[in-house]
Amino acid sequence: QEKLQKNIHFFKSEIEKLDLKELFIESNSAIHCCVISGNEKVKEISEKLQEKGFDVKAILSPTVKKNQERLRFCLHSYNSTHEISEVLELLSIFVK
Repeated sequence: QEKLQKNIHFFKSEIEKLDLKELFIESNSAIHCCVISGNEKVKEISEKLQEKGFDVKAILSPTVKKNQERLRFCLHSYNSTHEISEVLELLSIFVK
């Protein structure tokens, strides 16, 4: 539980550092959502992250409202800070 809380805190600090905070829905849980408008765009980014070995799922419309499509990041106690940094750095590249 303590390691998971540290990972959540680290994840949140990294999204701020990488200037991604405006894309994320505020969360203190292990699940974080990054809003990326458009089914095709969010699927494309999800697939790119999966190709790099990260199991980040796309949540598509109509499951969520149109233009509120998102990527779902599920943090675990076994994730390393290196993995968290890497997935968010890749996200930063893919969304710009």
